[in-house]
Amino acid sequence: MSDDDPIATAFELQRRTLEGSRRAIEQSIEFQKRFNEAVASGMETQADAQQRSLDVTRRALDSYLDTIESVVPGADSGIAQIREAMDEQFDALSEAGEEALAAAENNVEGYETATEAYVESVDDQLDLLEQAHADIEEQTLSFVEQTETQLEELQEETEDEVAERVEQIQDRARDLRDQMEQD
Repeated sequence: MSDDDPIATAFELQRRTLEGSRRAIEQSIEFQKRFNEAVASGMETQADAQQRSLDVTRRALDSYLDTIESVVPGADSGIAQIREAMDEQFDALSEAGEEALAAAENNVEGYETATEAYVESVDDQLDLLEQAHADIEEQTLSFVEQTETQLEELQEETEDEVAERVEQIQDRARDLRDQMEQD
């Protein structure tokens, strides 16, 4: 078939479209991965900043309680209870932040795992689609070639048949003329 064959051109355009779609999907997935990495990194940075803020606040409150303890005589037992309650609250906040970060990281990892499985599935489907496309193209081109060959044969047969009929008509016309001349 020639390069300017419309059927081959149509299949080539479809093949390019499939390849472009594959690249677009791959780029989209890569963008999602980078975005997830940025989100995870941002969560870690935010968690670090929150922990530092908690530490600064804790030290400031400790310093404030130290000041009260040194200025107010007999406040030791009350300050000790406040320190204990405050330490429990700060520990609980710190632990909650660590748990939230761990849960978020697990969610990101789970999403990445699901994304990888999705990418593999899409790749497999695109591979199957490309193979099916190639098979259909091969079958279509074969069908077109066979049809062209059959049409050429039919045209030759028709031309031969028409030529034969024309010859028969000419023979009859001669026979008829010969008969008329004899009569």
